[in-house]
Amino acid sequence: MAFEGVDVEWVRGQLQNFLDETEPVYEDNSNSWVLRCSRGRFVELMEVAGAILDRLYPDWAQQNIPELGADEPEQEVRDAVRRLIVRLDYQNELIERLGGTDTEPQISARSLHPLVWKAATAQWSTGHRHEAVLAAAKAVNSLLQKKTRRRDCSEGELIKQAFSHNPPEQGKPRLRYDRISNEQTAKSMRIGVMDFGAGCFGAIRNPIGHLPNDEVELDEQSALERLCALSLLARWIEEADLLTA
Repeated sequence: MAFEGVDVEWVRGQLQNFLDETEPVYEDNSNSWVLRCSRGRFVELMEVAGAILDRLYPDWAQQNIPELGADEPEQEVRDAVRRLIVRLDYQNELIERLGGTDTEPQISARSLHPLVWKAATAQWSTGHRHEAVLAAAKAVNSLLQKKTRRRDCSEGELIKQAFSHNPPEQGKPRLRYDRISNEQTAKSMRIGVMDFGAGCFGAIRNPIGHLPNDEVELDEQSALERLCALSLLARWIEEADLLTA
C-alpha cells in the first residue's frame, strides 16, 4: 500500500467526486436504479477514476465483482473507488498500527529502460499486455540493429553474431565489454549477454509473435517480468563496446 509521490488529497477528491456524481437514484418510470449523472458524464468521470484505480489499485476489477442481481449500476467500479478511498484515509494509521511499511522491493514500469517502456506504454495502457511485450522486444531488436549498423539479420541470429568470439569482419562488427579489466570476466559477460539475449528473443519475443492470441495472453506479473528481462538486455546492449574491422 505505497502512495509515495501521490497527491493523496487530489486523488481522494477525484474519487469522492466520482461517487457523488455517479450516485444511484431510483427512477419511477423505469422502475429501476440509474446513475445520477448522464452516461456521457460517466464516461468522462471514468477516464480519471479508471486511471487512478489502474495505478493505485491494479487488481480492482478482479476484487470487485458485482453481486448477481445487484441493483446498483456500475457497482464494481463504485465499490473499488470506496475501497481505495478507505486505503487512502487509513494508510498512515495502518502503517503505524501494523508496524511499518512493506519492506519488499518494488519495481515501477517507469524505471525500466526508457526505450522498452516507451515502446510498451500504448499497448499496456489499453490492457494488451502481450502486445506491449512484443512492441518492447521489437524495440530492443531495433536498438541492437542500430548499435551494430546491420539490417541483414535480426534478433537471436544477430545477437549471436554480434557477441560471437570471432573477430570483427567487414560489415559484421562485434560487441564486447573491453572496459572490464579482467579478461575472463569480460569474456563471461560477452557469452552471458549473448545467451541471455538469444533466450529473450527465443522465449519472450517468438512465442508472442507466432502463437495465437489466446495462447499468449499474459497477466500483469508475467508481462512485467518479461519487460524487466528486455530492459536488462537493452541496458547491456547499450553498455557494450562496438568493434569494427
